[in-house]
Amino acid sequence: MRNYDMGNDCKEKILMIVAGGTGGHIFPSFSLISKMKNYSFVIITDQRGKIYYEEHFSKKTLNFKIFIHKVTSPSNKKLILKIFSLFQILISLLKSLLIIVFQKPNVVVGFGGYPTVGPLLAAKICNIPSIIHEQNAIIGRANKLLSKISNKLALSFADTKNIEDINNIIFNGNPVRHEFEEIGNIDYVKSISKKPFTILIFGGSLGSSYFSKQLTSIICSLPDEIKKEIKIIQQTRKEELETVRNNYRKHKIEAEISCFFQNIHEKFKFANLIITRSGGSTVAEILASCRPAIFVPLPNSFDNHQFENAKFFETKNCGWLFDQINNSKSDFQKLIKDIFKNPKKLIIVNRNIRKLSKALSKLRNNKTPSEFLSDFILKMTNNQKKESKDLC
Repeated sequence: MRNYDMGNDCKEKILMIVAGGTGGHIFPSFSLISKMKNYSFVIITDQRGKIYYEEHFSKKTLNFKIFIHKVTSPSNKKLILKIFSLFQILISLLKSLLIIVFQKPNVVVGFGGYPTVGPLLAAKICNIPSIIHEQNAIIGRANKLLSKISNKLALSFADTKNIEDINNIIFNGNPVRHEFEEIGNIDYVKSISKKPFTILIFGGSLGSSYFSKQLTSIICSLPDEIKKEIKIIQQTRKEELETVRNNYRKHKIEAEISCFFQNIHEKFKFANLIITRSGGSTVAEILASCRPAIFVPLPNSFDNHQFENAKFFETKNCGWLFDQINNSKSDFQKLIKDIFKNPKKLIIVNRNIRKLSKALSKLRNNKTPSEFLSDFILKMTNNQKKESKDLC
């Protein structure tokens, strides 16, 4: 637990945010926090998430507390590990009840992952209004369970799969940093004519060995007339950084390689094409920035949600889906060559994403996802104050 003085006025409005420790769960909460004026924050996450949140709040003048709950997935095939995970969830529930008693949040918002289970159950027991936010095109296992007890299920995809109860649904979209939304307003057609042709490659918050090895090899095998016209901006694992950098140097390809880009939205601005995984936060950033992308879903993602996310874009002609298991390296190379030689395809995809973005925005009354969600939470806060029927 990290304690910070939340002051006397924090009793007015307190938002509890609960999220698993991956960037896909946590980054949307950052966008929400930026819109929540005059709120203090109680954060429940795991050890991985603690690092993200501490760094985020270190740059803000906000009142907050961070609580660490260790919870592993009960989906493990070994019975003893299942039992241990359920025990962890029980401990998390008991801790969450105490947190709610002493911190008295007005609303609880869960962003997915098993660390959300105990706190959302505690919110139900204490009659605290709650929202579960689903980032992907197929609902996660923890969120599917919690959607049965939360007041609202906020969806990033209007046609999310495996939803059982449609009565408590709101379409929210996936909150992203406003910088990505600003990129979406840039004239992409003008940028496509600039040289060099820039390809941004990143494999999610932890990087991807597939991108560092196989994809780098594919790009280095492109014809010389293409290699001399392109620039690569690539995020790679720290241990693979020098190898990737040397490969591009050997093949005389202009490249900017780093194990982490602090402000990756700056790289989006210059990207003619993005090659990336298809986690919830990544596809939301693509949608907001209207940048054409080749999606390479993580093969072992839970319930194959990355494939479903990418398929959503492909079926609407808003991007390309490449299956690294069922497609070959030559297929990928052929796809990159075709896109490079036919830039009109990029312009068409950009326009289709822009149309999709505007259509989805209408479902939120022309508000951004973070604006829509923050307004909804404010209404829940006001209603909760009027009722004042907390059981805890």
